[in-house]
Amino acid sequence: MNTQDINRKIAPASESLSFSGFPAFTEKKINDRFPCYCFENFNSEVVRLDIVVDAGSWIQQKPLQASSMARMMTEGTKEYNAFRIAETIDFSGAYLDVTASNHNTTISIFAVKHILEKLFPLLRSIMTESVFPEEEFRVILANNKQEFIIGNKKVMSLARRIFPSMIYGENHPYGKILKESDFDNLATEDLKQLYNQLPLGSSRCYIGGNIDSNVISSLSEMMQHISTRENGIAEKESEIQPSTDKERVIEIEDAVQSAIMLGIPVVGRSHPDFPLLVLTNTILGGYFGSRLMKSIREEKGFTYGISSGIALRNKASHLSIQTEVKSEITQLALDEIFREISRLSAEKVMMDELNIARNYIFGSLLRSLDGPFALTERLMGVHSINLDPEKYFRYYWDTIASATPEDVLRTAEKYLRPDEMRVLIVGNKN
Repeated sequence: MNTQDINRKIAPASESLSFSGFPAFTEKKINDRFPCYCFENFNSEVVRLDIVVDAGSWIQQKPLQASSMARMMTEGTKEYNAFRIAETIDFSGAYLDVTASNHNTTISIFAVKHILEKLFPLLRSIMTESVFPEEEFRVILANNKQEFIIGNKKVMSLARRIFPSMIYGENHPYGKILKESDFDNLATEDLKQLYNQLPLGSSRCYIGGNIDSNVISSLSEMMQHISTRENGIAEKESEIQPSTDKERVIEIEDAVQSAIMLGIPVVGRSHPDFPLLVLTNTILGGYFGSRLMKSIREEKGFTYGISSGIALRNKASHLSIQTEVKSEITQLALDEIFREISRLSAEKVMMDELNIARNYIFGSLLRSLDGPFALTERLMGVHSINLDPEKYFRYYWDTIASATPEDVLRTAEKYLRPDEMRVLIVGNKN
């Protein structure tokens, strides 16, 4: 077929997709203490292991404390210096990463099965004996500070950094704005303090790939050396206080592009309306064939790309729309975005449009459940908010499968409230 003959205004025929349920996994108890969730795949020699600790940036006393602690955990322990850690991982052909999210610190490693067992002493040392060497810390912090400074010169990077404060409030853990001075106020003692408060005794393990008794046995031996401390710093509740200014403009001298972000707090994954909200967002701006892409990009030519999405947090979530446009059409683009939001809240979508968005969601979900590593990611996500994966994904699929144009209209009216949206413009608003 000659691609020039394709009418790109007509969507290809869609096929009906089915959901057979969340794939089976095995739950074990490591040393009668640690929950361990296993997705087996004996066709692969690679194993993925994630150890999740319930403590993250929500409890940090200073900005950057949690993320810097996680980054520095692989820069030296009592047994291994930074060079030896890097050399061991590289020589093994493995991948090791420690990350801190809002509510968790996660140690992740990918390795060939027989190699993984040999890396458990290193993992144990990282989890229990990190020393946070001053020299490495200063180098990493300086590099991160430089990246921050450069990022602040990019309109969209700056917008993404500031926008959560408009949704949640500057005093909320999700909304605090990182400042350049925060890099100068952090010390290795701050990292050690948080590290020593990690509730390692309540860790959860997730394993995907070629799992056998030797892997489990080696993991059990390692976890015997993990602290029995189950309670760290309790997470204090924080009230969401959206910015009193519904629109904020940050002028950037001589900016040729303006970054536009707008959004509103919405419900999260545990709410019954969440699947319909995902469907509504997908129609609005959640994929390449969305209304915002068709209107702002294809018809008006205002931008190369525009999207909407739901930023999921354990304790709160928000829907946001983002794009970059030429400075001189900033207001025109913003007006068009609000027109599409209002239209979705005022007119029922056509069934064909709903079905295309529905199939896009189903295809994305099925791809995300393909393979033990992807399944591990999904399971960790639903476990973080105490959801049962089978019940959650079944309800998610069935709700979207049965959704009607009336459901989309009602959801848009309920959650896409233009008058309550916060708008951030970084650049020039002409």
